[in-house]
Amino acid sequence: MNYRGFSFGWLLVALGCAAGATGRAGESKWTSLFDGKTLNGWHLVQGHAKFEVRDEAIVGRVTAGETQNTFLATEDDTFANFIFEAEFRCDPDINSGVNFRSRPADEKVKRVYGLQYEIDPTARALTGGVQEEGGYGRRGKDNWLAPDESSGPLRDAWNREHGDQFQPAPAWNTMRIEVRGPHIKTWLNGHLLADFDDNAEVAIPHGFFGLQVHATKNEKLFGREVAFRNLRVQILK
Repeated sequence: MNYRGFSFGWLLVALGCAAGATGRAGESKWTSLFDGKTLNGWHLVQGHAKFEVRDEAIVGRVTAGETQNTFLATEDDTFANFIFEAEFRCDPDINSGVNFRSRPADEKVKRVYGLQYEIDPTARALTGGVQEEGGYGRRGKDNWLAPDESSGPLRDAWNREHGDQFQPAPAWNTMRIEVRGPHIKTWLNGHLLADFDDNAEVAIPHGFFGLQVHATKNEKLFGREVAFRNLRVQILK
């Protein structure tokens, strides 16, 4: 009986180890998009707001005189299906975001365009929502996808359902974006927010990630900052 028990126990251990190894082998590896020291792999595609590396974070600063939104974009513009994660913090009352499946200005669209995970530490409280940067006209009368509008009853319903999960600076927040074909999901601090299919004819199948500093004429906001760290991506097949 002892021999049988001993053999069966070790069999369970062996099966468990094999199952664990199989699960790990089936997982895609995370790839870091930021080395914590330099802006290698990133470049400006629009605007001239200031970006720098500070305390192992990419820091963007609202800059006087900028009339268009600035984007620090990945040099790789082939991201199609993926899970993206990053930590961020943002000073009050400014606007920022992370673009994904995005493209630079071209002959048809005269500015950076593509989907954006909104960072919105204002009274609207739409951080984690999804809009299309440069989407006016391309998307019809409104460029918002989740919620469908950025003000009024639809925005109010969004906030009643999700609440405001954003933590003001100096706290760090965690974002997650998951894109599988037309299906898009976003999280803020572990809370699921957007969950929808983008089947529009103008939907962009792949593109770069872009960190945004929003332009403003409000002098009180000049010098305020948004910061990003621990940026990583997992490619999905």
